[in-house]
Amino acid sequence: MKILLVEDEVLIALEQQFYLETAGYTVSGPATTAGEAVAIAGDEKPDLALVDVHLGQGSSGIDAARDLAAIGVPSLFITSFRDELKKGGPVAGIGCLPKPFTESGLLAAVDAARAVLAGETPRNVPQTMELFV
Repeated sequence: MKILLVEDEVLIALEQQFYLETAGYTVSGPATTAGEAVAIAGDEKPDLALVDVHLGQGSSGIDAARDLAAIGVPSLFITSFRDELKKGGPVAGIGCLPKPFTESGLLAAVDAARAVLAGETPRNVPQTMELFV
């Protein structure tokens, strides 16, 4: 599975990348803005994007998720700003895993997203994760 990181905090992106690559995922990014996310996704064709709500240069992860969905890339939000996801109506995303996350929580959330995308019932969903589908 190819995963695009959409995160402007370098240390968090490196942590995500380490956990995911150690588990065998192919990782691209991190994209730090919505525009950069769409550009990387157009080139890399990821299976899933992990998206923070607040991105660099005042960019919105919610907008990034909508733009990514328009080109066929589903998103899973990884953010401290879960409440902001509910402000503007339906969100273009599979769900949300709040920060801070653990390695096992991140990997379980990605596996739950993979199951949803495959039309399966997710198992081992982290307690803090909210699925939107």
